[in-house]
Formats: sequence, structure tokens, C-alpha cells
Amino acid sequence: MNGRLHAAEGIEIGRKALDLMASLGLVPTPHNYAIFTAYVSDTIPSLCSVIQGHLDRDEPMSSELLEDLYDTHFSFKRIQSAVLDAGGAMSRELGSVVQTLQAAERDTAAYGAELAGATGRLDKVTDASAIKQMVEGLVAATARMQRRSRDLERRLQETSQEVNQLRSNLEKVREEAMTDALTGVANRKRFDEAMRKSRRDADLTGTPFSLVLCDIDHFKRFNDTWGHQTGDQIIRFVSACLTRYASDHHVVARYGGEEFGIVMPNTSLQDAANVAEKIRQVVESKRLLRKSTNEDLGNITISMGVSQFRPSEVVECLIERCDANLYKSKQKGRNRVTVDGADMSTGRGTAAA
Repeated sequence: MNGRLHAAEGIEIGRKALDLMASLGLVPTPHNYAIFTAYVSDTIPSLCSVIQGHLDRDEPMSSELLEDLYDTHFSFKRIQSAVLDAGGAMSRELGSVVQTLQAAERDTAAYGAELAGATGRLDKVTDASAIKQMVEGLVAATARMQRRSRDLERRLQETSQEVNQLRSNLEKVREEAMTDALTGVANRKRFDEAMRKSRRDADLTGTPFSLVLCDIDHFKRFNDTWGHQTGDQIIRFVSACLTRYASDHHVVARYGGEEFGIVMPNTSLQDAANVAEKIRQVVESKRLLRKSTNEDLGNITISMGVSQFRPSEVVECLIERCDANLYKSKQKGRNRVTVDGADMSTGRGTAAA
């Protein structure tokens, strides 16, 4: 009876989640379904608080918001689940290996006892047939030990392969949880992790560490005019430009909805500004066509801020300073790069909106 009640509750929660998504005009993707079933069942308070706030203010929920909610509240659960699964498999593997080793230890002890016994008997036995029987027994015991050794070697090899596979699976899950689904670049979690690591390394080694923040100009206007699918196309285009011109040791991340960050360890302020300016020029030079209709979307431009880490500075201060530079680029007309203390852009800027 309890099983039927739980099933009925699950069906009712799913129906309410689908009805709510329909009333909000949202597509019931697997990610959205996970978010709204959690909201309807009130199982994740922080997620429920965000959604309830939007409902109370009658604000639309963008695809960017929903992706961020899913990344924030469900990616960790996937890692946790994978770790638990891997831990269980590892325990089973190790348990099996322990049993194999215990059996091998018993066989070795028995073999040792048999050798000791044979040594003692050899002093007293003079009959050739008895000696032959003892030797045959020792040969048989040695053959058994050889088989046991081969079995143990095979079992340990299989366990090693299983452990390597588990490690690979965990790394894959972790990588997926640190990747933005829309663009394929790092997500906010990976950005935060890279910032903390770069800060520690810079403090320890004294090497320069810079940060670039980038925002797509007039993105809301593109979304309102052309729709979210075209907005997603623009986001993917900008992320591709960032990835192409950033160095291999840099971390390109989707920092927010239409905002990106590039974490640049071992990079001076001037070098970071040069990379940012190159990206700005490339983005401005391209004209995008709307995929679904081939309509000309015109020029896409970006505004950027660049800052360099100061010794012993906390990560939040560096981000705040870089974000202030980005804001200055917006204030000065957009389509430009502003670094600590200067405007580095050769761009002409665009009219404020």
C-alpha cells in the first residue's frame, strides 16, 4: 500500500511540475523537469526560494537562469552519486582481493608446512619408493602454488583495470559537472575553482595572474527581438572566440548568462589586455546570420574589463575590480576594453542603450 501511495505522490508531483512549466511557457526538458519537480516537492530550499521570488515578482525565467539553477543544485548530486557508486564498487573489489589474498596466505602456509614435513621425513626415509612418493607430493604442491600465484596475479590485474575505469568514470562526471552545457566552456563552479588555484599559485610563486571579464553588448535586445535560440547562438559564438584566442593554460568560463570570464595564470596585465583586445576586434568584425532564417543579425560587440591580481588580494576583490572595469567599458559606450587605470580599446564604442 505504501508503495502505491509513494507512486501516486510522484505522479502528482510530476503533473504539477508539468502544469507549472506549461503555465510559464517553458519547454519540459529533463533539466527543467528536475528543477520544477524539486520546486513542487519543496526538496531544495535554496532553489525553491529563487523560483518563488521570480513567481512572486511575475518575472520570466530565462534559459540562462534555469541552466544556472540546474548547474548549481543538481551537478553536485551527480558527482555525489557517482562517488558513492564508485565507492561501493571499490569496496566490493577490495573485499574480493582481500579474500583472494587470505586464501593465498593459507595456501602458502600449507605449502610451507608440507615442505617442512618433507624435510623432516627425508632424514628417516631410505626406501626409494617412499622418497619418490614424497617428491611427487612436493611437485603437486608446487604446481598448486603456481596455479594460485597465477590466479592471484590475474585477479590483481583485473582489480587494477577496474580501479582505473572507476577513476576515469569519476573524472568524466566531474568534468561534465564543471562544464557549461550550452557552450562547452567551463561553468561558474570551474571558474571559482580556477580563481582560487590561480590566486594560491600567484601568492606562492610571485608570478602574475590576470582576469578578464566580458559581457555581450545589448544582449537583452537580441533576445527580445530574435528569441532565446538566437540568443544562445550568439552566446556560443562569443564563447568560441574567447576559446580560440585564449592560451591553453587559461580557463574560459561562462560566468553568468551572457557574461564570460577568462582566468589567466602566469599572464601579465598587458598580455591579458592584448588578448582581450584581439578578441574584441574579432567579435566586432564578424556578421552573424540567424541559423533558422538566414537573416542578418548585424555586428555583435562585447565590452571587457581586465585586472591583475595584487599580492595577498582576496579573489572577491579581484573580481570586483575587474567587474568595475567592465562597467566602465559599458559606461564609455561599450565595445571596448578597460584595464586597471586605463581604457586600452581602439574600438569606436557603440551608443548606450
